[in-house]
Amino acid sequence: MGDLIAALDVGTTKICAMIAEVVDEDELVILGVGQVPSRGVRRGAVVNVQEVTTAIGEAVAQAERASNVRMANAYVSLSGHHVESMSTRGVVTISPQGTTRSVTQEDIERALENASAVVLPHNRQVVQTLPRTYKVDDQEGIREPLGMEGFRLEVDALVVTASTVAVQNLVKCVRANGIEIDDLVMQAVASGVAVLTTEERELGVAVMDVGGGTTDVAIFLEGSPWHVFSTPVAGHHLTQDVAIGLRMPLTAAEDLKVRYGHAMPQWVSTDETVAVGGFGDDGRRTVSRHMLAQILEARAEEILDMAWKGVKASGYDGLLPAGVVLTGGSAQMAGFRDLARDRLQVPVRVGTLPSLKGLSEEFRSPAYATALGLLIWGMRHMSGLAYGRVQSPSGGGSPLWGQIKDWLRRLLPEG
Repeated sequence: MGDLIAALDVGTTKICAMIAEVVDEDELVILGVGQVPSRGVRRGAVVNVQEVTTAIGEAVAQAERASNVRMANAYVSLSGHHVESMSTRGVVTISPQGTTRSVTQEDIERALENASAVVLPHNRQVVQTLPRTYKVDDQEGIREPLGMEGFRLEVDALVVTASTVAVQNLVKCVRANGIEIDDLVMQAVASGVAVLTTEERELGVAVMDVGGGTTDVAIFLEGSPWHVFSTPVAGHHLTQDVAIGLRMPLTAAEDLKVRYGHAMPQWVSTDETVAVGGFGDDGRRTVSRHMLAQILEARAEEILDMAWKGVKASGYDGLLPAGVVLTGGSAQMAGFRDLARDRLQVPVRVGTLPSLKGLSEEFRSPAYATALGLLIWGMRHMSGLAYGRVQSPSGGGSPLWGQIKDWLRRLLPEG
């Protein structure tokens, strides 16, 4: 058996665990998947430690039974409006003696560590440091400086920060199930790793992961993540609007949204009706599907507008010729892609997952882009192709190269 790797996507709507085997160094085979409805998570953040811990345990148990592998380590998703990013630079001297020397991996790690040394409030911590480009002496725009000759190495990096309390609560829930965290990765970044083409990442593209509690956005330029942020409006608000507008329970509203929802009312006949259940003695009744679409359109426009406002605030909105790629459960709603295209006036597509051996059809939707992206992220780490420097969950730096030495503790076959 090849190297094993695991992912844990802790979202507002669902918690998904995946276990995979890495074969031929760059190919994944899915061994087991576990999924349960999320409990104790609101807008991407843990609000009930006991419920989240239990739900994670149930999802992990399903994946372990399906794969006959024990999950000891995992790459874990991070979401929530508390996630932010900033641009930083890190500089190190390669050769102080006046003669050039080849850039080593240690030099790269030191540069990234310097870039990570940002001043933050006591209630925030660095989660990841992702290199954009490197500069060796006067040569700019370098993707991989390893082995290059020079006197001075500089890195232009993206530092992702998050609420210390939110991170600690998530880490506590994961570790309570006997699972150590290899890396925390923002949901939109992980989703982008799964659904973007190389050309999209190079030219410039924004990934909008419309989840249950948050819409997470990651902007990719020149092959790497350049900016990330999150907005607090997402799929749950669509469901909530339907429940309030049509006076029905949330579970029924979610089912109605999934089965009959549409984000473009003009494409829905005003004569079409659907049967719904209500509260109390209302029983079954019919409602206009056109009215349902009008309710969903209003909130979908808000989701898109808030996300695009964040893109514009970053200053990169004019550098995205590949437009927007949508992921997350709400990306599947009929008409959502077309509404986004009309609203944002950029190319828009719904992300499609790569076809992997062992991944059943039910898990090949945009809703599972984050989980699959976490596996690909981990595979890149194992092969030394990671985007950036791994931060330990406690907030201190823990370079990937040291973590790989502990690979035997990652996932051990049962029995």
